[in-house]
Order: sequence, then structure tokens, then C-alpha cells
Amino acid sequence: MKSKNSLSGSIAKSRLSNIFEPLKHPLQAIVVGLLIGGVIIALSGFNPFEAIIGMFKGGFGSAYYLTTTLTRSVPIIFAGLAGALAWGSGYSSLGAAGQMVLGAFTSAVVAVICPGPPAFVVAMSLISGAIVGVLYSLISAYVSERFKLDLLIITLMMNYVADYIASYFTTYVVKDPLGLDSSAIQTQKLTDNILPKMFEGYSLHWGFVISVICVLFVLFIMKRTSFGYKAKMGGLNSNFANYGGVNSTKMMYYVLMLSGALAGLGGACEVLGTRYRYVDSMITSPGYAWTGIIASLMSSNHPVGILVSSIFLAGITTGGSTIERSMGVPSEVTTIIQGIITLLITARFAVKWYKKKSATGKEGV
Repeated sequence: MKSKNSLSGSIAKSRLSNIFEPLKHPLQAIVVGLLIGGVIIALSGFNPFEAIIGMFKGGFGSAYYLTTTLTRSVPIIFAGLAGALAWGSGYSSLGAAGQMVLGAFTSAVVAVICPGPPAFVVAMSLISGAIVGVLYSLISAYVSERFKLDLLIITLMMNYVADYIASYFTTYVVKDPLGLDSSAIQTQKLTDNILPKMFEGYSLHWGFVISVICVLFVLFIMKRTSFGYKAKMGGLNSNFANYGGVNSTKMMYYVLMLSGALAGLGGACEVLGTRYRYVDSMITSPGYAWTGIIASLMSSNHPVGILVSSIFLAGITTGGSTIERSMGVPSEVTTIIQGIITLLITARFAVKWYKKKSATGKEGV
């Protein structure tokens, strides 16, 4: 009887360890980031305790601030999922930013020109954003595969191309003719064809629900399907995958297409739920895609972890803006905190990669 109890106890302890062990390093990185941020705040002449408490209150301390944080987290969640799907499968893609830009731009144009009732137009706009994300990801995948170029570099460069494409068409083709500010590079403002708010008087829209559904979808794909297993196999070891009957080239296309769809959908949700038009640099300036990468790193590419990390990162950004207005603390402090968290987490991955490479080299000898 005692042996059974001890066995069940050890199993429960093992399960808890599996759950909390991946959280240990991100939590340590957050604590260190907050400590260094507190030191910088103190050196700037402010009370660090009041500022950090105020930052969390400004991000999560009321219904208004919480819904603002959740609204801000939507594009970060999509970017994080897009990155996690690619990186978690072993494909080094940084293309989420460009795919989000084109998804946002396309959805804004479709919402203006597409006829029909608002629900139909919104659905078509969301789908068009996802499709453009897929098509743009295919270009990177094809160039990388056809010319044997590094996917990381290709996707990074394609982000700039996407931004210039959207900027050109917004400036010279679909610029808002009725805009009060003639210098503003933006499309026509949407009135009816938008994602509705979830609660009256708050900014939170139904795009957040869509992002949560996508979290569950990606979790199912990665953890419960043969596609997720084959994708990881094809990305991490293409020779082994091909030997096992998995076409690694096809899997790369499929993974990047799905990643592009998520990124494009994220851009569409930002337009239809928050901005109601495409504005030049509305995706790149806030750094949604890069913050999404931080969220995926913090969670070790786990979809549910990305949801939590994205809300946390959005919260400290919202809180940073709040304490800047109320206390005069520079909002750049939150950027520094995010940067420190990223540095510490990526350092961990770099150490693991170096150890793995060293071990492989010794085995070869």
C-alpha cells in the first residue's frame, strides 16, 4: 500500500515538475529584468517600488486597464504563434512581421471594397488577410528551397519588402481621399465592417477570442496530430525525416504556410478590431512581431505559454504608458525590461546550442 502511495506521489511530483520546470528560467528572467528596470528607475530619480507597482496596476489593475492590455496582446499572440509554429518545428523563420503587414493592408482594402452585410465583409477581410500571409510565406519558402539560401535571412529581408509594398500602395493607390490630414499615409476609415467590441465602453474586441481559438488550434496541431510530429521531424532532421518517409521539403512549405496564415490573420484583426484602417507602419512601429518572438521564447514555443507571455508583455507596455503619464517615468523603461528578459532567455538557448554542438563534435572525434 505504501509503495503504491509513494509511486503515485512520485508520478504526481514528476507531472508538476514537467509543468513548472519550463517556467523556471522565464520567471527568473522576468525577476532580473524588473530588478534592473527598478535600478534604472531609481537612477532616473523616481521611486522604483511605486513605479513597478504602478506599472502592474496600469496594466492589470482595473477593468479598463485589463481590457486595454488584452486588446494590445492580440497581435502579439498571433505573431508568437506564427513564430512558435515555425521555430518549434525547426524552421528558422522571422517572416511574421511582413506577413502581418500585408495581412493588415489587404484586410483593410477588402473591408472597403467588398460588398455585402458587415458580418460577411469582416469574414472575407479576415480570410483575405490569412491568405495573403500564406502566399507571402510561400515566396520565402520557395526562394530558400530553390536557391538553397538561409531561410532566416530570406524571411528577415522579406519583411522590409512587405513594408515597402504596403507603404507604396497606401500612398499612391488606396490612400484615404477624405482624410483631414493629407500627409497621413492611411486607407479609408471603416465604420460598419469591423470586429465588434466584447464589452460596451471598453476596447477589447472579438479578435481576442479568435486569437484564443488559434492558440487551442495550434496546441492541438503541435501536440495531438501526426502533422505536428512530422513537421518537427522534418525541421529538426531532414535526412532522418526523409528516411522515415516524411517529405521534409513539403513539410517546410506546410508549416510556413500555416505560420503565414496566423501572422496575416493577426494583422487583419489589428485593422478590423483596433485601428479600423491600415496606417503606414502600424505593425512595425509597435514591434508586435518582435514582441511575439519574445513571447514564444519565454514560453519555449508552447501555445498556452505564448498566450500568457503575450498578455504579460502587453501589460507592462500598457503599464509603462500609464506610469509615464501619471508619474513621469520614461516609457522606454518597459522596453529595457523586455530587452533584458529577451537577452537572458536567448542566452539560455545559446548556451544549450553550444553545449549540444560541443557534444556532437566530441562524438565525431
